[in-house]
Amino acid sequence: MQLNLIKDGYDHLTLEEVLAEAAYLNKRSLMATAQLNKIEQAITEIKQVLRASNKSGYIVRPARLSDIDSLESMVAYWAQQGENLPRSRADLIRNILSFAVCVKENVVAGCACLYVYDSGLAEIRSLGVSPQIQRQGQGRALVEFLLDKAHKMEIKKVFVLTRSPIFFEHVGFEKTTIQALPEKILKDCDNCRKKDRCDEVAYEYNFNY
Repeated sequence: MQLNLIKDGYDHLTLEEVLAEAAYLNKRSLMATAQLNKIEQAITEIKQVLRASNKSGYIVRPARLSDIDSLESMVAYWAQQGENLPRSRADLIRNILSFAVCVKENVVAGCACLYVYDSGLAEIRSLGVSPQIQRQGQGRALVEFLLDKAHKMEIKKVFVLTRSPIFFEHVGFEKTTIQALPEKILKDCDNCRKKDRCDEVAYEYNFNY
């Protein structure tokens, strides 16, 4: 059965959102229970295929409030290393919807945030992986997950300030200048203790719509 999902606006729904929409339609008697059961079974089969194909065991998903302790610990660790800006627990809770996490066996092994500015420009922030489990692809998976999220939001440009330029070049980012990012300067750079001796490099990823 081939569904014309684009015409009906369902093309960007996640599996969870598809199931929620089906349950809503079933509750309103707009979808038969048998059809809902077919959707549930299809989603179960999809997840089984993904589990069998994912040899690393890592998945990337939106963060949940139940992840907050792990997020707080990881962000604090990399802030102490001077790699990220510190963020309070309250700030993390308020911005939980902007975070993604990399998880293996229900343990958070990495995190990153997609911060959207008033201008529509977006920044990948608070990227970090567990110091005990590094160089296994978690960082790249997180960045690609957030780029996909930005694309679905029709954001035109995503940037990052980094001390690991080669990593972001491999993901498709191109070098730019901090001066070309006035939003970042206004929000963070002017108040940063390293303002006059910044050792980070600016990179950007442009979408071609």
